[in-house]
Amino acid sequence: MIGAGAFDRRIIIERVTETRDAGTNAVLTSWATHLDNVPCSIKRTTGREFLDADRVQSERRAVFTVRYADIDVRDRIVADDGLTYGIVDIREIGRRRFMELQGEAIQ
Repeated sequence: MIGAGAFDRRIIIERVTETRDAGTNAVLTSWATHLDNVPCSIKRTTGREFLDADRVQSERRAVFTVRYADIDVRDRIVADDGLTYGIVDIREIGRRRFMELQGEAIQ
């Protein structure tokens, strides 16, 4: 079982919101805080660098373990190290007790 001491980091979960511009009626998308100050544990996985279109690209991944909450793969994570991660996969641990969020850093 996961003890409370394991959740020694804090993250923010953001959710995309859509609004309409009053003048042009165009759909505007932005990110808003969905869950703030979420306790979690972070496990950094190995990153990698690769060539894509003659440019060096880097990939950083991390696994965030949080208590079960209303989180979707369309959301994103703002970590306490300043990086923003897109959620790639969500895995439930136990019966709605915890969740593992697999994230990939957004550049």
